[in-house]
Amino acid sequence: MLHNKQQRSRSGFRSFAVGLVLLLAVSVALAACGKKTDDTKAPASGEGKVIAEYKDGTVTDKEFDRYLGFFSLVNEQAEMYLAVPSMKEQFLREYIGYKVLYSRVDDKSKDASKEEVDKFVDQFKKTADSNAEMKAKMEKSGLTVDNAAWYYRMIVSVMDHSEQSVKEADMKAIYDKTPSDFNNITVRHILIGFKDPATGKDKLSKADALKKAQEVKQKLEAGGDWTALAKQYSDDEGSKDKGGVYENQEPRVWVEAFKKAANTQEIGKIGDPVETEYGYHVMKVEKRETRTWEQVPQATKDELRKSASTTKLNDFMANELPGLITKVDLPKEEATGTDQGTGTGTDAGTKTEGSDASKDAGTDSGAATDKKK
Repeated sequence: MLHNKQQRSRSGFRSFAVGLVLLLAVSVALAACGKKTDDTKAPASGEGKVIAEYKDGTVTDKEFDRYLGFFSLVNEQAEMYLAVPSMKEQFLREYIGYKVLYSRVDDKSKDASKEEVDKFVDQFKKTADSNAEMKAKMEKSGLTVDNAAWYYRMIVSVMDHSEQSVKEADMKAIYDKTPSDFNNITVRHILIGFKDPATGKDKLSKADALKKAQEVKQKLEAGGDWTALAKQYSDDEGSKDKGGVYENQEPRVWVEAFKKAANTQEIGKIGDPVETEYGYHVMKVEKRETRTWEQVPQATKDELRKSASTTKLNDFMANELPGLITKVDLPKEEATGTDQGTGTGTDAGTKTEGSDASKDAGTDSGAATDKKK
């Protein structure tokens, strides 16, 4: 509930991979399997009608159908969004972007993802063999297990190659912009929400929420128990059963107003209610430690590497790719629903950035570069 809405990236590159990550997440560590596919030639390339041209390559309708068949299998909501013509074209453009970047990936990066691809292939094949609906969809699009392996290898190789290109200076530049985002903070809070967390419906007006938050603050200052009062009043499901505590957290993940209070409020004192988009927070900062770049945990630096990598991929998609695509000629289709363009939907807990047609197709880009967790 407290996480900043701008943190969850939904870039096209990352969102493509998330559906794959969800499928990979249920795989088990089994021995490598599956024969090696040609990693220089996309499945069905050269077959059918050319629907797009770009520098050094083309995409045919049969090739794109197989890719869409693959993506639909690993993303439950994709079919609904692909019914919107503008979104289907955006998927095509992003697919071209992947192909271009894959042609730039060296063998070292491809080899680095081999074990991960083998695990994916193993699980994909097992699922296809036991799921009649999945098998029917594969037959309809012409998709094979080897095709799926190629698409997955393309995606993870591009992402791994991009991450490896990030230098420490790139990561430190993110830290240098806002060092306080990386403080180590322990904070307690009780959220008096504007909406019911269970239904999402309006619950309290701002005035009523503020009044209730002030009453809770008074109870705490009078010696009230944080554990009991958090359980009774707080609308933050993530902390209400833990005395409202978030321990040893980095404020970079929190919404702006909460982050600012956590970084500036007097330690050990219950501050005035802090308003965020979720409601009013009664807060007490219990600990706040600054960190130099050298003290930032490696796990955080790994996240920054992913973030910097995503920025580079987004820059390529927005700035370089359009100049490489010379023709897009998808068959005209009527939208079966409202053409939402690049509209997004996100939960109340995390930050969004970037844009693309695939981002709202049920994917979460924050996870895209977390595929190895």
